[in-house]
Amino acid sequence: MIRLSPTANAQSVSIIPRLYTVASNLSMVIVEDGTRETQTINNITSTLSTNGNFLQMSIAFTILTAESSYSFELKQGTTLLYRGKAYCTSQTDNTIDHTLNANKYNNYVGTDTDNQKYIILWTT
Repeated sequence: MIRLSPTANAQSVSIIPRLYTVASNLSMVIVEDGTRETQTINNITSTLSTNGNFLQMSIAFTILTAESSYSFELKQGTTLLYRGKAYCTSQTDNTIDHTLNANKYNNYVGTDTDNQKYIILWTT
């Protein structure tokens, strides 16, 4: 999964493609999970990383919102080069655990005095 920032500025995206081809005129379709909001980006130029294992691109997105996930496809013409997922977060500290459920749910902690009843069924 690729991590993106919620900004409209160009971001570096590195992928391991199906075909290693340095190309211009690539297109990417990115779709937000849940809302299905779509952005198509054309005329992307790629370069090989210094170790030759990744294709690198500088891409400016306009639909990114913090704490959202996306799916995307990168194509050269009709040839699919990469299909993947991205997560957009403003968190930059890699030492802090990140959860998608932060401040969205209340954890219930029971006590020994709670009158909880369980039904156990078994067959012989």
